[in-house]
This record gives sequence, C-alpha cells and structure tokens, in this order.
Amino acid sequence: MMDLNIVPMVDAPFGALVSGWQPDEPLTDTNKRDITDALHRQRLLVFRGQSQPTDQDLVRFVQAFGDTIKGSEWFRNAGALPEILPVTNIRDEDGDRLGVEGATDLEWHADYSYAATPGKTSFLNAVELPPEPPRTYFTDMYAAYATLDPALQARLSGLRATHSIADYMAEPDKDFASKVERDEAAGIDRPDIPEAEHPVIVHHPDTGEAILYVSRGITRRIVGMEREESSALLKQLHLHATRPDRVYGHDWQVGDLVMFDTLGTMHRRDSWDPTQRRLMRQLSTACVI
Repeated sequence: MMDLNIVPMVDAPFGALVSGWQPDEPLTDTNKRDITDALHRQRLLVFRGQSQPTDQDLVRFVQAFGDTIKGSEWFRNAGALPEILPVTNIRDEDGDRLGVEGATDLEWHADYSYAATPGKTSFLNAVELPPEPPRTYFTDMYAAYATLDPALQARLSGLRATHSIADYMAEPDKDFASKVERDEAAGIDRPDIPEAEHPVIVHHPDTGEAILYVSRGITRRIVGMEREESSALLKQLHLHATRPDRVYGHDWQVGDLVMFDTLGTMHRRDSWDPTQRRLMRQLSTACVI
C-alpha cells in the first residue's frame, strides 16, 4: 500500500506537495479519498519525486478520479491513448508538430470550459523541459468569487457566458488547419472542437462551493449583454481574479505531475525560447455543471 505524504506548500496562497506516489501501483480507496480530500482543500497538488509514469499508468491514475476527456481527438493529435493530449513545441521529421501549442505564452483559462461537460480536474506531467522552464501560474476562482462585493455577486447571479477557442485555433502558427487537411486526406473523421455556454457562477459538483467561472483566454461574451458592457465586466472580473496575492507560480521539474481543480482555478503559461524542446502530457476529467 502506498504511503502518501501530503503537505501544504509554504509561502503559497494554495497548493500541497505530495510524495510517496508509485505510478505503477493502483490507488487504494484510501489513497483516492486522501487525494480527493486534499484537492478539495488545497485546489492543487504537486506530485514530485516519483518515477516517470508510463502513458498507461498515467491514464489509469487519472481514470481513478472520473471520466476522462479525449481532448487529443479535438486537437487532432490522438495517439494510442487519446486521453493524453501532448502539449509541446516539438516537431517530427516532416515538420509536423507532435502536439498542441508552440513556445508562446498561453493566456489565463480553465481547461475545456468550451465543452458542454467541461474539465473538472486536470493533470499536467513534465516529460521534457528546456534549461529554463517556463512557469505555469494558477489562481483560485473560489477565492475570486468569495471576495467579490456582495452587490457584484448578486449582479452575476443568473448570468451566462459563451466559451470558445475558435479564434485561437484559427491562428496560423497553431498548425490546426494543416492537421485537418491531413486527417481529411487520410479519411479520418474527428469531432469538431465544441463551443459552450455556462453560468458565470458555477458550483463544484462534489462540494457545492461557488466558483467564478470566466477566463480571459476562453470566455468570449456575457449572454444578452451589449458587447461593450460585457467586455468591461469581464475585464473587471479578470483583474480581480488574478491579483498577485492569490496566484501560485509553479517552477517545473522533469517528472512533476500537477493535479489541479480546473473547474475552480485558472492557469496560464510563460513563453520560452522556441529552439528549446518542451513536452508535457495533459489529461482532464469531465463534469456536469
């Protein structure tokens, strides 16, 4: 039986460090309960010091916490295990990118908020890093909601917003159009990337806690609101949510697995030298909100 040690991080607004995880061993019910309880309290868990999990071990671990999203099919990077989305700037010998993203910075977002059943819990595993790895930043959207003025909380109640990455995927450097052409030429039919509409305030399906569910990277507009008013409100909420005192910046080490409440947090990433290789494995579980 694994003996997990879960210790809150010092000098961080949230998060805990986990040691003792053995990727090649299945989790016990006690392990799953301890990890889930810690995630509800801490929002983010950093598993560090273990051996690098195989793809199969990683998928088995994630599936212990819910139904997985096969995001690699949407992004047309599906491999043998479509639950794993490679996030990398590495290209193959033909010049095709082996995953999503380049080396540019990545805006604040919640994973798969553009899906009807959005991300609940996400997992990022560092496989290969440049000499100076870019930081990933996380902010607590429970705290963002709880610290809003009560009058603003009341104003947001009942509002809904649209979530989409259509503009993002249309950018030429994302190589998405060429992937679509490749799949069509090969007769491969993949699902389209969805768009969704969600409440501005959602509640976690396990705990019932209220979450401010908007992000600068994916939330496009408040439904039924004039564009100028919607943009101003979303900007106000974003600035409130990303105050430096509620942001945790993660400094990556090879082998790190960061498990985070992607429904109740946002995250973003710094840029890095595009000539330097970086490979991450991303997975998420889904939920109904």
